Amino acid sequence: MAQNIKSLSKSETKLLTTLSAEGKNVFTYDDAKRVLAGDRGGIKQALYVLVEKGWVKNLERGKYLIVPLEGIAQGVWSEEAFVIASTLVNPYTIAYWSALNYYGYTEQISRTIFIQTTRRKFKAETEVLGIAYKFVTVRPNKFFGTTTIWFGNRKVAITDKEKTIIDCLDHPEYCGGIVEAAKGLANAVEDGIDLSQLTSYAKKMNNRTIFKRLGHLAEILELPVSNYLERWHKMISAGFSLLDPLSAKTGKFISRWNIQANVSKVNLTEWRTH
Repeated sequence: MAQNIKSLSKSETKLLTTLSAEGKNVFTYDDAKRVLAGDRGGIKQALYVLVEKGWVKNLERGKYLIVPLEGIAQGVWSEEAFVIASTLVNPYTIAYWSALNYYGYTEQISRTIFIQTTRRKFKAETEVLGIAYKFVTVRPNKFFGTTTIWFGNRKVAITDKEKTIIDCLDHPEYCGGIVEAAKGLANAVEDGIDLSQLTSYAKKMNNRTIFKRLGHLAEILELPVSNYLERWHKMISAGFSLLDPLSAKTGKFISRWNIQANVSKVNLTEWRTH
């Protein structure tokens, strides 16, 4: 619904201008109550009317977003999308494909913002202002390695560079597949990622398939990580794991890393020729 500034009442204008001045683009019912100081029924009605007029978006029960005047381009990643993501669940961190793109480790832009959390949401996906948000619930032992980025006066949590790579190797399906994970790994190594921290994070995840994918990709991509290869090799488990969970269960079995290479070397390195 189009915004119409002439349709705002004095109380509605007061609410929006006060919260905007406070930097509360995302606000709660209690915030509205503090500004309007009315009875519960009146405040709920005011919020309902603002939603109907298109000035406010109801994110979830008791939580609202002041719709930006310029709006947000549908399906396009933006700073505003990260800020919105920071309000949708707690605890949270921007992760997987979204973090990979933020650090410049892939040029592919996902039409979905990936949010990692330890809290299970009733809906695994939601949409706000035309942008899709996917919640990936992980065990508490996998929820670590975050840092803070700022957009104006709003801070947003995002996985750090090392954790981003490890998360993508843990769940390639959340970063566009193993090719994007491989690309991210190669670019991260070139960027000077902390390999000791990377190794420590991988151990903490308690998923030895991460080391299988990490070692295999490092050798396929001929990355300058020779000092770590044997260390990673000692961490792999028995039995074969799929290189890419999004691809068919075909391909060679690589015994060195106990991995079924269901994505070929050609496909894993093709991006380097473009």
